[in-house]
Amino acid sequence: MARAPLRVLATSLLAFVVGYALWPPRHVYWLPVAAVVGEGVTLAFIAFLAVVAGTGVATVLEYSVEEFVVGGLVAYAVGMALVEAVFETDSPVHFLLYGGLFLCYGLGVAIGASRR
Repeated sequence: MARAPLRVLATSLLAFVVGYALWPPRHVYWLPVAAVVGEGVTLAFIAFLAVVAGTGVATVLEYSVEEFVVGGLVAYAVGMALVEAVFETDSPVHFLLYGGLFLCYGLGVAIGASRR
């Protein structure tokens, strides 16, 4: 039972890294791609990458879906607090964007867990 908080912390760090890698605040490297193929296609591709990342992580690691969900919620809360504290934001769209990434990542985790 003592391992559960460590496992949640590990899944939280993984979710934070995935969110940061897919959409780093103020350094979004997808903008040139979006200029060519469009924002919708770009966001769909990023959502697909989040699902793939969640599936891969859940397939490789044998954590429970609940640990991933709790860890992901912790990563979301900490990440949004950091964005609000560090950056001057023009709108609250980052809450929706990272929330969508979290949902896609969670879908991938559920897929990966069901495949194990």
